[in-house]
Amino acid sequence: MAEQYADILILGTDLAGLITGAFLAKRGLAVTVLNFDKDVSLEKKNIQPNLITHLESRLFKSILGRLSILDHELNIVSRLEVPYQAVLPRHRIDVFRDRERLYRELRREFPQDFENVKAFYETMDHFDATLDAEKLQELILPKGLRARWRFKKFVKTTGLDQRVSDLVARLGADREVQAFFEGQLKLLSKTHSENPFTYQIAKSLSNENCVLFEVKGGIGHLKKLFLDKIEAYNGRVKNEAQVEKVEFEKRRVKGVQLGGFEGMIGCRYALWNDEIRGLTQFLPKTWRTRRLRARIEGVKPRFYHFSIQYQLDPNVIPVGMRENVILIGDPEAELTGTNYLHLNVYHPAQNDPEGQAFLTVSYLLDAERLHEPSSYFDEIHGRIAQSLKRLMPFSDGRIRLHFPLEGKAPESSETLFSMEKSDFEIFRENATANPIYEVHPKDFGGLFPLSHRTPYKNLLLTSPELLAALGFEGKFLLGLKTIDEIWSEVEVGRRKAIKQRKVE
Repeated sequence: MAEQYADILILGTDLAGLITGAFLAKRGLAVTVLNFDKDVSLEKKNIQPNLITHLESRLFKSILGRLSILDHELNIVSRLEVPYQAVLPRHRIDVFRDRERLYRELRREFPQDFENVKAFYETMDHFDATLDAEKLQELILPKGLRARWRFKKFVKTTGLDQRVSDLVARLGADREVQAFFEGQLKLLSKTHSENPFTYQIAKSLSNENCVLFEVKGGIGHLKKLFLDKIEAYNGRVKNEAQVEKVEFEKRRVKGVQLGGFEGMIGCRYALWNDEIRGLTQFLPKTWRTRRLRARIEGVKPRFYHFSIQYQLDPNVIPVGMRENVILIGDPEAELTGTNYLHLNVYHPAQNDPEGQAFLTVSYLLDAERLHEPSSYFDEIHGRIAQSLKRLMPFSDGRIRLHFPLEGKAPESSETLFSMEKSDFEIFRENATANPIYEVHPKDFGGLFPLSHRTPYKNLLLTSPELLAALGFEGKFLLGLKTIDEIWSEVEVGRRKAIKQRKVE
């Protein structure tokens, strides 16, 4: 079989790499995406709430505009003016996007600490509004002494090295106030840090970024938008791709050997666009890769978001309960397990004959608990049911667990042995797709333990772990930075080729 070729070969379907691929395909490069999963959106097996942040950020708006993606194509079902509601033992706070309405809520619930809480939010808004995002995109993930010096200077002059501990200390000793902020960060962030930087908090809690959007198809739909753009610009998407081997030649990636009859795909640039740990199986064990391997081994999830789903009569939902609820049991205890729950309500459609609502409950567990037996999770889910009963006291007999169900047989198929997975297999897969990474950075640059550059000149990383500390904004930044670096190298190559032709 003849060898195939791509200027840009993208292995995986994380959002950052797809943004890169769409832009470079638009500029005329041949882009091929290897999709390891047939269904990018995972619609059949993903019960995670289809909630996305930062869709109104300046960075994302610029990406949509440059790719001619219209707002209605995002499939936004609702833009929540009350992104979420925080319920603590003695408080219930509707976190309005409108700051004045939010301040009224906070004055009512925390009268003693209100001025400090208000100052905290105002600091977040100011910090996010004044930072030069384009400059940060240019300088983040520096490579080389001069680049690192420029990045450190930028961090110092902009206050990016400021930690949130000073601001939290001003909130007073009320643990419920601190738990209120900590609970929001656990909902909106993909990293866990005992003392995060102010910029991380600002990217989650500032006025521009705290909005939650319910998107039909969730993150899978956003990925599909960029995949469609790649194909529209004559790129290719190979679904259910199986990578057997990555071919290296000196300090470059020569290409990728696929399974089956697909053969070899040569490439000019390769982007690893999937979970970073998956790359290690393809890296040669050499002195050159030992540092990269060590750093990859150090990037491990601290927690996973586990999700279960209930089916219930919508009439048992209390008046005033919002679509998203952060339920905190004991503010003095660690916000994990059943002490910290995220509830997401899907109300029935008007034409639904059954008229049943769905309630997805997400909770955090240590990553090491992933492979516990189903009986372990049954006990946790029993405690969750008790918490829901306290929240919805009239739900007896009108709410039932819908997913996961122990011993539920896979849907029947025409084959003798079903290829479908059990509920608890899917339950664990959903959790691994929603990790929380723990970081202990000495400085702001320590938030990003991995560089997007590798020992191989044409192998770049756009994995979700690289800028996980910045959430969705990190994916946008990483995608745009990778575009700039690849395109600048392509332009240098073109100029050299033109100059060479003139000489000849």
